[in-house]
Amino acid sequence: MTAKRGREGRLKPQHAALYPGIESGVWLPVETLIRQVTDLIHRDPAKSGIITGPRLLHQDHFEYRGSSERPEGLPTGSTRMSDSGADPSHFGSTSGRPEPA
Repeated sequence: MTAKRGREGRLKPQHAALYPGIESGVWLPVETLIRQVTDLIHRDPAKSGIITGPRLLHQDHFEYRGSSERPEGLPTGSTRMSDSGADPSHFGSTSGRPEPA
């Protein structure tokens, strides 16, 4: 995640107490938020089940705007990198499904 991909998020005010150091209501690159949430989890692993969900950035705690280009090799039908569920190199170029081993 070295290049910005254009997607931004902001912490909803009602969840600000869960994320010390992240200002609510401020749009930030998703990469920045991911780094900050990861740092919070490293400092206090007990928080991981509270501040994360199926994705690292809890869907109910943040709002999102913008779009980003699909990283090369990920299936076109997925909307986030984590939707692929596998290493991008395991996907065919057209089907979006893992190729048989």
